[in-house]
Amino acid sequence: MTRAPGALRASGGHGAALALVGLADPVARLALPAVLAGAVDAALADRLDAAALTPVVIVLVLATACEIGREILETRSRLRAALVLRRRMLRHLFALGLTGQRRWETGDLLSRTLEATSGAATTAPVLVGLCASLATSLGGLVALFVIDPRLGLLFLVGAPVMWWLLRWLLTRVRRATTDYQRLLELLSTRFVDALRGVRTIRASGTTGREVERVLAPLPRLRASGHEFWAAQRRAGWQTGLVMPVIQVVVLAVAGHGVMTGRVTPGELLAVQSYLGRAMGLLSQTAALARLARARASTERVRDVLAAPPPPAGDRTLPAGPGSLSLRGVHVSRAGRPVLTGIDMDVPGGATVAIVGASGAGKTTLTEVAGGLVPPDAGTVLLDGVPLGALRRDELRRAVAYAFEHPRFLGRTVRDALAYADEPPDGLQRIDAALRDSAAAGIVARMPRGLRTRLNRLRLSGGELQRLGLARAAWRDARLVVLDDATSSTDTATEAEINAALDRAMAGVTRLIVAHRAATAARADLVAWIDAGTLRALAPHERLLDDPAYRAAFRAPAAPSPGAAHGAPAAAGTGRTR
Repeated sequence: MTRAPGALRASGGHGAALALVGLADPVARLALPAVLAGAVDAALADRLDAAALTPVVIVLVLATACEIGREILETRSRLRAALVLRRRMLRHLFALGLTGQRRWETGDLLSRTLEATSGAATTAPVLVGLCASLATSLGGLVALFVIDPRLGLLFLVGAPVMWWLLRWLLTRVRRATTDYQRLLELLSTRFVDALRGVRTIRASGTTGREVERVLAPLPRLRASGHEFWAAQRRAGWQTGLVMPVIQVVVLAVAGHGVMTGRVTPGELLAVQSYLGRAMGLLSQTAALARLARARASTERVRDVLAAPPPPAGDRTLPAGPGSLSLRGVHVSRAGRPVLTGIDMDVPGGATVAIVGASGAGKTTLTEVAGGLVPPDAGTVLLDGVPLGALRRDELRRAVAYAFEHPRFLGRTVRDALAYADEPPDGLQRIDAALRDSAAAGIVARMPRGLRTRLNRLRLSGGELQRLGLARAAWRDARLVVLDDATSSTDTATEAEINAALDRAMAGVTRLIVAHRAATAARADLVAWIDAGTLRALAPHERLLDDPAYRAAFRAPAAPSPGAAHGAPAAAGTGRTR
C-alpha cells in the first residue's frame, strides 16, 4: 500500500465522484467573478439584459450544486474508506497469524485499526479539497494577470514568505501527529492490560495505583496535542500579518487602474473576488495540517499492511491416520530461543501428553504442531505433508484446538460451539460433542439452552473449558490439540472427560498439555520438554524413574481462571509456558 493511493482507492466510487466535483468546483468559483463583472459593466452601460444575466444564474446553480455535492461525498468517501481500511487491516492481521501479530502490542494494534484508519480515511477528501483550493487559487492569480499584469506581480511578492511558513507548518504538524498517536498507543495498551487484570487489581487493592499508571501518558498526550494546535496558531497569526498588506497594495493599484481607465468598474469587483481566491494559495495552513495528519495515519496503517503474511500452500492432505513429525524445529521470540532442535515422531492415532515445567515451551510446541505458528527453522509434517505446504482451509479442517482459556465468538452458545469455517449441519454433532466433554448438563441448565446469548453467560473456568472441548470435539479432525484444556476441572471431572474423549476420538491423534501425572499416565507417550528441548519421548511409566521428570508435576501450575465471566469477544490462543 503506497502512502496515498491505497487510502484513495479505499474511498471507492464516492472518492471518484468527489474528484469529479473537485474538478467542477474551481471552474464554477472562477467563472462567477467574471460573469458578475460582465453583468456589472453591462448595467453601468445600460445594456443589462437576459444575455448578461443568464451566465450568472447558470454559474450560481453550478457552484451551489458543487458545494452540496462536495459536503455529501466527503462524508461518504471518508466513511467508506474507514470501513474498507479496517476490514483490510483485520483480514491482514488474521493472515499474519500469531507470529506476525506479536510485532505490535495489543493497544498499538487497536490504535492503528481504529484511530489510524480513521485518519487515513480522510486522505481523499483532504487531497481533493486541497487540489480544488489550489486550482481555484492559481486560477485567481492567472485572472489577476489577465486583468492587469501589475496586480499579479504585486501578489507574488509575498508568496515566498507564505510558502516558507506553510512548509514549516507541514513538518511540525506531521511530527506532532505521529507523537500523539504513539502516546495514544501506549495509553490503549495500558488500558487493555488493566482490563485483563481487573480481578488481580481488585484483589490486590491497587486500583488507585493502576489508574495512575494507565493515565500517566496523558500529560505528554496533552502536550503533543497542544503542539499541533500551537503550530497552526503560530502559522495563522504570521500569515495574518502578511496577507492584509498584500491585499491592500493590490486593491490600491486596481483602484488606481479604474481611475486611469486600465480597469473597468466590473473588473475592479472581479479583482476583489479573484484576489480572495488567490490568497487561498498562501493560506493553506488548515488543509496542509489535515494532509499531514492523514499522511502520518496512512503510514501507520501501511506499516501493518506491509508486513508479509506467511506464504500459503496449495497442497491437500492425503488419506492418513494423522501421524505427526517435527524435524529440527526452532522457535525464538524477542531474540530468545523458546524451542531448540525439536525432533519428534507421533504415530497416527496416538495420544501424547506434553509435560514440562512452567516456561519450558509446551504451548509453543502445540502452536507449532498445529500450524498456528510457523517454526523459525525446521519442518512440521502431518501425514507426510509439510504444514506450510497445505492450503489454509485444509489445515484448519485437519487440526482442532481446545485452549486453557477458551474465547467464544458469536451471539449465542450455539454460534460459539459451531464456530468454524465449515459449521456442522444440524445439532446432532454438537449434542454428541457436549456429551463427550461432560458439558451437556451445563447447556441444559442455561435459561434458553443453546440459544442462550453469550453475554448472559456466568460460568466457572471449568465449565468454560468443557464448552471449549465440545467446540473441538465435533470437528472431524485428524489432529486434536488440547492446550491445558482441563486445568480448571477437578480430577474426577477430568477423568470423566478423558474417558469420554477416548471413546469419541478413538483413532484421532491427540496432543495434550498435561500438568497432572494422571493425565500423562493415560497417554500413549509423553513428550518431556525441558528448557525448550525434547528431553524424552517415551511412556509415562518409563520416565517415572527420573527425579527431574517427577519434579515437573510438583512444579506450580498456571493459576486457575477462577470464577468466570461472560464469554469474551476475542479468540484465545493460549500462552507460552
